[in-house]
Amino acid sequence: MKSRKPLYYALLLLFLIAGAAVIYITGNRVRLPYADEMEEASRLHVKVVEAVRKERLARGYALVPEDTLQIGLLGEEFTQITTSVGNLSAKRTSQLPDMAALCVRLLHEAGVKKGDRIGACFSASFPGADLALLCAADVMGLDLIYSATIGASNYGATLPGYVLPEMIRTAVDAGLLSTLPQMVSMGGDGDKGGNMIGYSLEETDEIEAMKLRLAEEGFALLEFDSFPEDIRYRMDQMGEIAAFINVGGNILGIGDGEAVLSFGQGLLEAFHPPINEKSGLVEHYLNLDIPTIHVLNLKQLCAEMGVPFDPVSLPEIGTSQVYYYHDYSRPAIAAIGVIALAASVLIEVDDKKRKLSAH
Repeated sequence: MKSRKPLYYALLLLFLIAGAAVIYITGNRVRLPYADEMEEASRLHVKVVEAVRKERLARGYALVPEDTLQIGLLGEEFTQITTSVGNLSAKRTSQLPDMAALCVRLLHEAGVKKGDRIGACFSASFPGADLALLCAADVMGLDLIYSATIGASNYGATLPGYVLPEMIRTAVDAGLLSTLPQMVSMGGDGDKGGNMIGYSLEETDEIEAMKLRLAEEGFALLEFDSFPEDIRYRMDQMGEIAAFINVGGNILGIGDGEAVLSFGQGLLEAFHPPINEKSGLVEHYLNLDIPTIHVLNLKQLCAEMGVPFDPVSLPEIGTSQVYYYHDYSRPAIAAIGVIALAASVLIEVDDKKRKLSAH
């Protein structure tokens, strides 16, 4: 006698799929308890970006056509301080006000609270996300110690006459943000800008002019003999922190290797990666059990957190899924679980009876 067990389990699987679909559809979209803080950070981000946009135009840099929403943070594709190839869609997305809301959410998920000290490492490849974290930190009342780099992948902060630390200074001088970067370096290969196009082509006039200007503005460019020494200095300056945030893919954050690229994005799962002379700040802080946030792979991060990726229009503040979570009916989930368990027992009992009957 042919067993009906596979058929019964197939029907049970269909029941579970249908039940899960019903629970999902009937679930409630609930606003996060700190969504007001997220909106405040997003509104601040709009003001900060507008101040930077105005200063950029005043310095003679027109907006690039690839900046389809004309927000104003995208740099040129290739300049003397461009270091590598970047993802244009991710660069456009990083400018959105929702990025500041995302940063607030990630910091809350990391357990950070008002008054805490946090450390961060900024790549100039994502100025929108860098400014978003600054907005989040100020709105949440956090003490932020951070480093910022100069070199950027294309469409990042690649304008030699207006680099990331200067963008931040624009917002600080306007009274919008509170904290300048405490550490500034060239970024790129070896954290010394080794892969900047200007150095590769031996055309460094804009790079040298930039260095002189930054020195006059009080931004001393750090440079170390070895990468481990560079990392130790950053960690010593940050001191005891409640969380660490890496924005972008600069060598200080992800290290001189590819291991961190497999760690995921957003609030990283706690574990102890092996440490060596190529390890970056992400690996070091994970190894110390410090909550670590990694803002990279924006397409996946936005999909997970509910931020529109490369939208054709600017989302209204407070409307994206990032401000909400889904609350599902616990009694319904329990009922489906009980029914599935009971059905499994009945299927097994029926199968045993049929086998005994056949013998």
